[in-house]
Amino acid sequence: MLPFLTFASGIIAGIVGVKLLKNVKAPQSLGSIGDKARGGLDKAQAGLRDVTVSGLSAIEKSSASLRTKLTPEEPAAPEPTAVPVAKATPRRKVAAKKKATATTAPVDAKPESDS
Repeated sequence: MLPFLTFASGIIAGIVGVKLLKNVKAPQSLGSIGDKARGGLDKAQAGLRDVTVSGLSAIEKSSASLRTKLTPEEPAAPEPTAVPVAKATPRRKVAAKKKATATTAPVDAKPESDS
């Protein structure tokens, strides 16, 4: 009997819910909810962008200060003077050397066996 009461109460609640939804003006309420959601998302995006920019600028400042601390200071070096570059002499072509071939006795493919 208990499962039947649960089933009947679910059907009654469903019928009442459908009748209430038919009476509500859905397009106007959904449009206003959508506008509010878009406005909230735009605000959140702008806030996130501001936080990101400030975080990146803080990282930039800290990396610049660390770079100055870690880079050793070099004494001012005089400007290097221009040294004239001599033209390179063209390379000589090396004559191909012939390899000496050693003469060897031909090797038998099948050695004779004692049989």
